[in-house]
Amino acid sequence: MPGCGNLVEKEILMNAMSRQPEDEIDEALAYHQGDARATVAALLAEREFLLQEIEYASLAMSYGFARGWKPGNQKIAR
Repeated sequence: MPGCGNLVEKEILMNAMSRQPEDEIDEALAYHQGDARATVAALLAEREFLLQEIEYASLAMSYGFARGWKPGNQKIAR
């Protein structure tokens, strides 16, 4: 079937959708060999990069497209 993707792609998608936050935390820590400070530093650096990307994108968007929203340093609690 065209456009349906293969079985491996579907399995990857289903695994990603079923992952729990604890799994992602363990994966991030494992990537940094259990070093919590390195993990947090990497996450903060990625956050800063993404905030900058949002700022760049907002420069290209019209006021109406963004409905007046501007990027800021809002805290999002989980």
